[in-house]
Amino acid sequence: MILEDIKYQLDQFYSFEDIKLSFEILDKQGAIYFSSGKILHAVLGTKQDIEVFKELNGLDAPINIQVSIGESSPEITLDKYLDEIIEIINGDSKGSDNNQKLNDAKSSNSEIVKNDAESSPAIVVKIAETLSVITGVESILAVKEDGEVLYSKGIDDTDFESADALFLFNQSKELGDILNFNKLKSAICEANNYKKIIINNKNVLYSLKVSSEVPALKTQMEAIKLLKEN
Repeated sequence: MILEDIKYQLDQFYSFEDIKLSFEILDKQGAIYFSSGKILHAVLGTKQDIEVFKELNGLDAPINIQVSIGESSPEITLDKYLDEIIEIINGDSKGSDNNQKLNDAKSSNSEIVKNDAESSPAIVVKIAETLSVITGVESILAVKEDGEVLYSKGIDDTDFESADALFLFNQSKELGDILNFNKLKSAICEANNYKKIIINNKNVLYSLKVSSEVPALKTQMEAIKLLKEN
């Protein structure tokens, strides 16, 4: 499905700012502009914004997508996450007032989830256990940004691993700033003797050591998808 292809690209560049997806489908040219995961503007032929996604919804056809980094939107006419747009095109007919309520509720729920995740070790353990069963994950660590270890599996030296996870993530954030994606949420870190995926989820760092035989990007995307579902 076309929207699944677009969602994959959005997830892959979720932490980046100023991204343009140029695409061609059924002899029509289109573009989607987004930044830090939010879609700002969309065009497809003569259609714009929500109408673009209504046309793409349920469509299954060959699509050619090109990604441009650092290309800002000419205007901001949407400013919504893809999940919000899908909810709208799948039956939200109550107008802009209801859309605003949806946004407010999502924001409120996000804060509740964030507070729960920070205060409840049980939630962190549940998430970590879910991530640990991903194919190729050899060990996993959950650590707060102050260094407190909340969960570990398959790790001999948690003190070293927690310090290593914090160091790698902070290093990745610095590189991210240079590449203009300040809100870095996940990073793939590789060295001669290990490959790690560091994910920042609600102020908890999850460090996944993965097998060298497993594609790191595929594992990263699967982990991010699991986090969204939990």
